[in-house]
Amino acid sequence: MAAHLNRMRAHPDIAGRVLRLEYTSVSLNPKAKLFGRHSLLEKFDPHHPADCPVLAAFEEELACLWALYHVRRILPVAKAAPTRRGRAMRSVERVDVGRASALGRRLQSASERRGVAVEVDERYGRVRAWVQQRGPEPPTVEEVMVTAPFQVRDKKVPHFEREWAAHRRSRP
Repeated sequence: MAAHLNRMRAHPDIAGRVLRLEYTSVSLNPKAKLFGRHSLLEKFDPHHPADCPVLAAFEEELACLWALYHVRRILPVAKAAPTRRGRAMRSVERVDVGRASALGRRLQSASERRGVAVEVDERYGRVRAWVQQRGPEPPTVEEVMVTAPFQVRDKKVPHFEREWAAHRRSRP
């Protein structure tokens, strides 16, 4: 890990792009950190002089166009083993595009009016509003509105809407 971080410090422009990719991924799915419970971003210390150029490059990367995404995830039971979780299905839809701060303010305001919990990343700008958090056991669903850098395409499997409706009906 130390050698990898040193290579990133030697190439902060590349490191900044890598951190933006991870940040976007974790924005849409907090469980998508590169190192299990830890993100690559957490490996860089803003108080460590050698890390400052990497974090500055990352912040420059975040000065891009952002989007507001609607993310829904279905976590079904496995067909072969009903006590285990099956392959997740997701839908990602881009709702709007704009500046990070404007999208974040709008999401925060709308969510608070509706009584939806909001998480704000004060340092880097992401705003996440959980419409529905996943349950502890499969089958379960989760739904979130989140701002993140504009780079994720809309995607969902063809039968997602049918599965979403079925899983929402079967919720306890």
